[in-house]
Amino acid sequence: MGFFSRLRKVLTGWYVVAPLLAGLGVAVGVWTFANATPGQPRIGVIDIPFTVITEDSAYVMGRLLDYARQDDSIQAVVIKLTSPGGGAAASEHLYLETRTLRAEKPVVLVMNGLVASGGYMMSMGASHLFAKPSSLVGNVGVVSAADPLVPPVPGEDVVFSGRHKLDGASRRDWIGMVDELKSAFAQTVVSERGDRLRISWDELIEARLYSGLDAVKLGLADEIGSDSDAIEKAAELAGISNYGFVDVNLEVQIEIIRELQRILEPLDTGDGPDLADVVALLATDGDGGDPFLEAYREENGQGLSGLDALQGFVIDRQLSTDQDDPLPDFPLGIGRPEFYYLYVGNGS
Repeated sequence: MGFFSRLRKVLTGWYVVAPLLAGLGVAVGVWTFANATPGQPRIGVIDIPFTVITEDSAYVMGRLLDYARQDDSIQAVVIKLTSPGGGAAASEHLYLETRTLRAEKPVVLVMNGLVASGGYMMSMGASHLFAKPSSLVGNVGVVSAADPLVPPVPGEDVVFSGRHKLDGASRRDWIGMVDELKSAFAQTVVSERGDRLRISWDELIEARLYSGLDAVKLGLADEIGSDSDAIEKAAELAGISNYGFVDVNLEVQIEIIRELQRILEPLDTGDGPDLADVVALLATDGDGGDPFLEAYREENGQGLSGLDALQGFVIDRQLSTDQDDPLPDFPLGIGRPEFYYLYVGNGS
């Protein structure tokens, strides 16, 4: 028997083939575990465009945060935020929700054009803060409407049970509550930023806005960086590599659309209103050439096949507000007792 014949016999023997196959199986398994989508670590990305924080928008934003927290495949989260703030209670809610998410996985927040007041409060729940050089950051303070110095006398037809039943408190009380909330907001910043903060208490409560460059110098933010930098930082904090991404906005939109389908399907008798009719009723400018509604009508010739066209309508309508007029008629629309962590601007 020649050398090559003996070698072939040895290599094809079970004691050689079995270990080779076992080793190959282990290698394939390791590769599959590391690279296959189901087991691949992922970074969730949440995109929040210019948004005034109201009860409605806070609900949607909270739902995005909750989805990122509950999805076990998401091991780190990047939030891209632009907001002038908004309602005090809604802003506090988002800060607490962001902090709850941070307790389970790293949260890196990117401050875009404006992250002020309640928007900045929300950012305090994140693990790490990036800003752009020209970002506007800060405005730690409170806005409210206090009673006039001489309150109007109610008419004789108004009957009330207590001294402050109509106005809730005296002017002095309102001013005191504003000061108390201002101090609580500032204390949150001091507590969350810790030793990184290089600004005095007195300067902090002046409610100034700072450029991204100054915000980093003063410790109000951690670094100047881009979305890509934030993704790399999130992966570093989570200790992951070879990661994929989850568009959290899209995933929540799909959830909402499915919920809408479940609600409407039992009502669909074949001759009643369909989903397009419902969308038309919900749309604020349904007859004004709304691009999302028009796209839906074009794609949704039959049944529910055009639901993708609702993506912008379902969530973006709640998350975006006209930047030229973020809170119409402010502060005329404020009814006491309401407080705002909101950057209103100089009115020019």
